[in-house]
Amino acid sequence: MPPVVVARPDPLAVTLANGTTFTPVDRARLAEEATKALRLGADVPARVQDGPTCGLYALGMVMDFWDKKDPAKALTPLVQDSDVVRWDSHHQEPDTKRRLLDVARQKGFTTQGEMFYARQLATLARSFGYQAKVTDTLSLDEIHGAVDRGHPALIGFDVDNNGNPGLFEGKRAHWAVVEGHFNKDGVEYLVATHGWTGKEYVWRADEFMASVNQLNKSDFAAAPKDITRTLKGLMVEVYPK
Repeated sequence: MPPVVVARPDPLAVTLANGTTFTPVDRARLAEEATKALRLGADVPARVQDGPTCGLYALGMVMDFWDKKDPAKALTPLVQDSDVVRWDSHHQEPDTKRRLLDVARQKGFTTQGEMFYARQLATLARSFGYQAKVTDTLSLDEIHGAVDRGHPALIGFDVDNNGNPGLFEGKRAHWAVVEGHFNKDGVEYLVATHGWTGKEYVWRADEFMASVNQLNKSDFAAAPKDITRTLKGLMVEVYPK
């Protein structure tokens, strides 16, 4: 039996920052709707990150999703060499020796694995043979459209200590993969995952969008100070050619 998955929180997202944490939703009450939303949407395989690499592992989840559907059309690289011995770092067996982190460094997109530019994440995906679309001025309708097309949506937000959306002005910026959506009692919800544990989260859509739309700045040394044009309100769709 494999060992229990241990979360490796992104150091970018666990720094102390003043802000607001939303009250978590009652996931048990919404379990049936969330399960149905995943069946109808884009349920990605889990990857657990190691280091400040949330965007790369989120992209890897999407690549695993497409490789599972059609291995002939989609490459599924590891993020870094250490993933070879980390069972929770990937779902599909890699079919290329190229690593996401190595290629991102070669292109000058990252130093430690951080990805604060949505368009660079899209370019990285294209370098592995995928198509990638970046949506500006993101709306909830755009997210619904991507998921309804069966495309997992890569979106930056601020994460709290429990892995849920918060409001920290971008100082706890993190990448999520939105996989599904549903309405319950007149409230819109999103089903998503990210690289801390690879498990599914259920969030109120309005709270997630509030988190997305207040990404303004970062204190991380390798990040741009102003992330309003590089990460805020941007969505990346990655899919095979």
